[in-house]
Amino acid sequence: MDCEDKKKIKNCLPAGDIKDNSITRRDFLKNTGKASVALAGVGILSSLHISCGGGGGGSGSSGSTELADPPLDNGVDGVTAYLVKNGSYTENITKLFDLMGGIVTFIGADDVVIIKGNAQWPNQGYTHTGCIKAVIDVILSIPGFSGEILICDNTQLYGSTGAFGFDATPSNRNHNWPDYNWDGLATYYQSLPEPKPVATKRWLTSNNPAINSPAQGEGWVREFFDFHGDRAYLSYPIFASPLTPGRLIDPKNGVWENGGYTGRKVKTIFMPTLNNHGSNYNEDYAGITSAIKCFFGATEIHGGVGGRFNDSANIHTASYSRGSALYAGELAGRYIKNMYSPVLYITCAMWSGHESRTGGAVEKKRCWPALIRRRSILSRAAMSWGRTTAISTPFTTIIRASRLWAV
Repeated sequence: MDCEDKKKIKNCLPAGDIKDNSITRRDFLKNTGKASVALAGVGILSSLHISCGGGGGGSGSSGSTELADPPLDNGVDGVTAYLVKNGSYTENITKLFDLMGGIVTFIGADDVVIIKGNAQWPNQGYTHTGCIKAVIDVILSIPGFSGEILICDNTQLYGSTGAFGFDATPSNRNHNWPDYNWDGLATYYQSLPEPKPVATKRWLTSNNPAINSPAQGEGWVREFFDFHGDRAYLSYPIFASPLTPGRLIDPKNGVWENGGYTGRKVKTIFMPTLNNHGSNYNEDYAGITSAIKCFFGATEIHGGVGGRFNDSANIHTASYSRGSALYAGELAGRYIKNMYSPVLYITCAMWSGHESRTGGAVEKKRCWPALIRRRSILSRAAMSWGRTTAISTPFTTIIRASRLWAV
């Protein structure tokens, strides 16, 4: 992507390169609708298939558009992004999986499933609980499902009790599902006449030494590396199941019990939000965030903004301190390659923060896409919009070979 191409995508640029960072509601909607078209046109994707479906059990328009580019040198044959809108969260999630060939395309009957949401901020800042419930219900509908469903995130050092996705009080559920927070949703499933294997697990950053396998118990697997003239690190958690005593969950290698891996798989679904990362209607260096931001809660951020660990920058420091979301994109790409790769991204855009992650929001009711990741390391983490059908899929993540661009 050359300089001219990057100028087409305002959110790719460091804040210092943008003289006026204010964003109107109109621009917010327009920019998030144009991003994928701009990127698809600069030779990053080999093919992009966009399928649109209405909610409500198939009502609404549907169609397919293909934008062809030269084949990628890593052999990836393309991605398919699905846009579903104009139904309730339950109707849309159901329709979404119908379009993608059913939940069994991604999840097996005995898999342990991690639903990795965004939990750090209140209101639309945390992943819509109703959307999470809809995905859980689809998973539980798999015949003979005997796995576990764990709702997880690392909220790092920020936020406050009663304002996280896990424990949000009613006053902190604006532009979200009012019925339950995440902990309440898990309690609901466990309290049914026939309890369901659903629980929450809040990951916590640790100062303990890194671990290499579940044989060492709970902890974080860490990778330290050189990064643009500095040192940086990434990590992922190995953690105890809150449902099955003696079971450890390794997102990369599977379930561990009785001293060894059982062969049971662990599958992770990323469910990010879609918000303006700035505040007071101004964009910051990150612009409009979605799936890239989800990686910030999948690792440790020792010391918060500007923090370091073992003289290495955390994912926030390594990107924010450089004033460019491009570096966050590179780090997310490295995470996918060296830590583990989610099987699916679903961006929940029931409400999207126009003013900020927690303030004024645009009701993009019943509208979000999902992504099927095809071979090799090409991954597309999609964001989606709109009541119009002409503009369908902006996104936050594209990887080509080892390079990842973020918007």
